[in-house]
Amino acid sequence: MIDKKQKGINWGPFTLRIPFIHLTLLPSEFLQGLVISGATAFAGAPIVMALGLNFPEAVACCFIASFLITAGPIIFGEPLAPGWVTPALPLVITFLISKGFYDGIYRVEAFHYMIAMCIEFTLIILVLGLSGLGKLITEKVPNALKSGIILGAALAAFDQIFFSEFDRYIGIAPYSMISALVVCTITTFSEPFKTLASKSKVLNIISSLGLLPGFIIAAFVGYFTGELTFELEYGFEFPPVAAVFQKTSPIMIGLPPLSVFLEVFPLVFIGYLLLFGDFLTGTEILKDGQRYRTDEKINIDINRSHNSVGIRNLVGALVNPFFPTQGALWTGVHVIVVERWKQGPKVMKSLFDGIGSYYLMGIPLVFIFLPFVTLMKPLMIIALGVTLILTGLACSYIAMSLVKKHTDMAIAFITAVFIAFSSPWIGISIGIVLSLLLTSSETIDD
Repeated sequence: MIDKKQKGINWGPFTLRIPFIHLTLLPSEFLQGLVISGATAFAGAPIVMALGLNFPEAVACCFIASFLITAGPIIFGEPLAPGWVTPALPLVITFLISKGFYDGIYRVEAFHYMIAMCIEFTLIILVLGLSGLGKLITEKVPNALKSGIILGAALAAFDQIFFSEFDRYIGIAPYSMISALVVCTITTFSEPFKTLASKSKVLNIISSLGLLPGFIIAAFVGYFTGELTFELEYGFEFPPVAAVFQKTSPIMIGLPPLSVFLEVFPLVFIGYLLLFGDFLTGTEILKDGQRYRTDEKINIDINRSHNSVGIRNLVGALVNPFFPTQGALWTGVHVIVVERWKQGPKVMKSLFDGIGSYYLMGIPLVFIFLPFVTLMKPLMIIALGVTLILTGLACSYIAMSLVKKHTDMAIAFITAVFIAFSSPWIGISIGIVLSLLLTSSETIDD
């Protein structure tokens, strides 16, 4: 039954919104999402190719992940623009490298680790979300330990790009990669650029396009320097989802042993802490926007958000486990859509129209369109490299903002080093011990 008041079909705590019935297509958001979300989604392709899948299968993995991400606003009715748990990405890649799985050879064991991560992430989200313990645990984690975890993700990202995997990311196309990094860093972090963008419509549009300007510049630089070769194909081709299911699903390759679940738990716990931060960030952005749009009441429910992300991760774990691509928030897109929504119903009648249009109305069309897929093929590694570096930069300043005392800074740095270069278990254990010993003694002295 369609509830016209809620503009959707209620099912349990969720609301299904059918495109063109409950959602209005907004051309501006649709065109941005068509290119930007499609291009950045391909950042995941080099990861699964390094785990032994071929290019068409990597495209299928991105298709599945993107379809599940779009389910957040479309099927579950979440008012957040969903994305990856991106800061966890460099830690996961580092872990896979340490196990010897990141060499382009397919092994069932590699995907057993992915399965374990996805299943554990699902369980921890659902249990902590339904019980309300998630907020309590997150609040009780000392800032020094939080800072160390986030800084560890930054160090892992920088190490991969500039040291351990330099040839993979920069060595093959240095001019293209550096061009993309310079442009993306300026449009994302530069205060002078933001000031200029606030006064210029053209620069403001460029700023709102996320990583796309960097990709465009990299494509031109790569083409004219001969670093990148584009071999366009025409037509339509549905990604080989069935082949990916055969190679990666626990239904086909079985469940991993208990030891694997124990081994990946620190990564999953780190992922949850980062996810909870995204929940808080997204809801604060919505609350700010709600002050300008009293005509549309947005139902913010953290428990529902937990359940939505948990179910998406469960489906992903059963079809194609790909941790950490099922998260709660793509901050840049969320801010862009909410800012447009704040301008009033004449610009965006409903917040869900904006989010739904940006995410291709729930259908990741670009993965079926061969000209776009083949155009992006040589840019995939650049997309991943830029994603990792920008994640590292963002994690660095977030981590530094969490600690003020010299003791906390020392704990954060030591924790980060062990998380990034040793083991998440060792890093978290050392961080907990140091937090208890050093911060407790400071409290007693005070």
